[in-house]
Amino acid sequence: MKFIVLGYTGFIGSKVYDSLKSDSENSVIGISSDEVDLCEVDSYKKLQSIITPDSTLIMCVGVKKQLGDDIDIFEKNIVIIDNFIRAIVTAFPKKIIFISSAEVYGEDVVHNGKIDEDTLVVNRSYYGMAKHMSESLLDKVCKEIKTKLVILRPPLIYGGGDTSFGYGPTGFLRNAVDGKNIVMWGDGNELREFIYIDDVVNIINQIINSEFEGMLNIASGRSYSYSDVVRIIKSNLCLDVKVDSRERSKDKVNHIFSNKLINKALNKFKFTNLESGMKLMYDSMQSSYRNDIS
Repeated sequence: MKFIVLGYTGFIGSKVYDSLKSDSENSVIGISSDEVDLCEVDSYKKLQSIITPDSTLIMCVGVKKQLGDDIDIFEKNIVIIDNFIRAIVTAFPKKIIFISSAEVYGEDVVHNGKIDEDTLVVNRSYYGMAKHMSESLLDKVCKEIKTKLVILRPPLIYGGGDTSFGYGPTGFLRNAVDGKNIVMWGDGNELREFIYIDDVVNIINQIINSEFEGMLNIASGRSYSYSDVVRIIKSNLCLDVKVDSRERSKDKVNHIFSNKLINKALNKFKFTNLESGMKLMYDSMQSSYRNDIS
């Protein structure tokens, strides 16, 4: 099978690329901004020459919310999807897997009941707006050119190789390892889904070989609090860490996802629990540290 991984040097893309390359029967092309910078005008022309009708594209390119949530970030993400679409409308790839985000449901929105694929989209951020618009554009174009499309909406992803200091498992653990305090907004008891990176990769691998098309939340159905993350760092990883409590700047909102569709599509996929995932991430950090000093 032929695969093209766009954004293959990023956190998610690099893991997907390595996984696909591990199968010698796969033909895998990795594209980063060094090869094709989709923020540049007419960059789609370079991408057109690479895509073939027998290829499956895994689209991991985008400007992250952590780099800012403003109109400039929105415009860059729209330029990226515009160039991507201009490339595929003449190249007609076999299948596209687009990594979107659960941000489209609204990070600070109260949802009555569990969030599923039919839950109303409520965009409260420029990043979420750009992702949702990208989804809509891809859905329309792929139907027109008869290309199979899978849109994946993951919540916060964590794991080895994530270099961010975001609010959640990765940022908390990196601060603990570096001997820094963890900043906690409010009591930290709001509920969120945290998805381990290897689970995302395994889900993509299964999606590649399945007949599933459409929208899919990457959700285990189990939510954790930020206080749970701190508890695991202290109790399971035995790290001495102090928490710097700050007054909450927004109202407390719980997010609980339904795993009904993903269970049906992937035959009850088994997710990594937070305790195991954070242990794996910690081991990866320690290994990287030892390699850096050796």
